Amino acid sequence: MNRWVWGVLIAAAAVLVWWGWFVLGFLDEPSAVDRVRAALIVIGGGSIAAGFAGAGLGTAMLVTSRPGQKSPRT
Repeated sequence: MNRWVWGVLIAAAAVLVWWGWFVLGFLDEPSAVDRVRAALIVIGGGSIAAGFAGAGLGTAMLVTSRPGQKSPRT
């Protein structure tokens, strides 16, 4: 796997966590009731969970990679 993939995963994870935090900020709005509130929780919580999963995967790829390791495809 290419070296830059872990960096992209960690960057995308940071964006997802930020997006989830942003979406969950709308829970205080008066219109966030019933199904709209449930949708905000699912979207925000899912984004944060996916962000943490991506960050964990990117970190694991960074830790386990060796500097001279080449991709099996190259």
